[in-house]
Amino acid sequence: MKVQVLKRTGEISATSIAYLLLFAFGVLMVLPFYWMIVASLQIPENLVSFPPKWWPQPPTTEHYMDAMAKAPFLLYYRNSLIVAIISVGCSVIFGLFAGYAFAIYRFPLQNLFFILILSTLMVPIQVTSVSLYILMARLGWIDTFPGILAPNFASAFAVFFMRQTIKGMPGDLIDAARIDGAGEVRIVTTIVAPLVKSVIATVTLILFIDSWNDFLWPVIIINSKYLRTITVGIAFFKDPYHISFGPLMAATSIATIPMIVIYLLLQRFVIKGIATTGLKF
Repeated sequence: MKVQVLKRTGEISATSIAYLLLFAFGVLMVLPFYWMIVASLQIPENLVSFPPKWWPQPPTTEHYMDAMAKAPFLLYYRNSLIVAIISVGCSVIFGLFAGYAFAIYRFPLQNLFFILILSTLMVPIQVTSVSLYILMARLGWIDTFPGILAPNFASAFAVFFMRQTIKGMPGDLIDAARIDGAGEVRIVTTIVAPLVKSVIATVTLILFIDSWNDFLWPVIIINSKYLRTITVGIAFFKDPYHISFGPLMAATSIATIPMIVIYLLLQRFVIKGIATTGLKF
């Protein structure tokens, strides 16, 4: 009995320590975002005060008004949303159908093609940016939405994630649908997609954040200020000789809001998708 009590006490202590560590790491992760919002609401005098003030005293929206007056952030928002929605939508659709093909079909050189697709994940945009720019110039897509979207119409990550999940599905479901006369497109849209919706949500969130934060390719391909995405807009928003931290923090807060909202909406699907990827249904 005494041994069981000691064992139970040890388990409670280990659990408490684990939760304390998780809480500490959580605070460290949230702290930069908290300071960004606090700094965006601080009066200018308190931004560089020491010790730092961890609560705006008094709070002010002056920096947000300055940021909106200095740059058309609503336009940047629109451009980023257009790029993110179209690129993520195309990548998810392509990844779903390509992942289905690699998981269900058997064809010559299947593994070789899959490895070639995965190998593109190891090639950074810095390596291919020059050749991509020349291709876009020949197509007449410089400083256009198609030019910004071109490298993001498909995602090897989405193909891999979908393939690993669909591969764990029972083949009897698909065979039964084929016997009932369903075509491959209908099978994917009405049977496969609902079963992997948590994985679709995970891929959507990751690709959305990646697209929203993308900076290098948009700054290369965009010449007009009317096509700037939010990341490019913030980069040009800064004065090279003097940085106004208040408006900069306000602009960064404005840019961060969509990612936080998307994550809050999809977090339960993301956790489920990561936990079940590659497992049998």
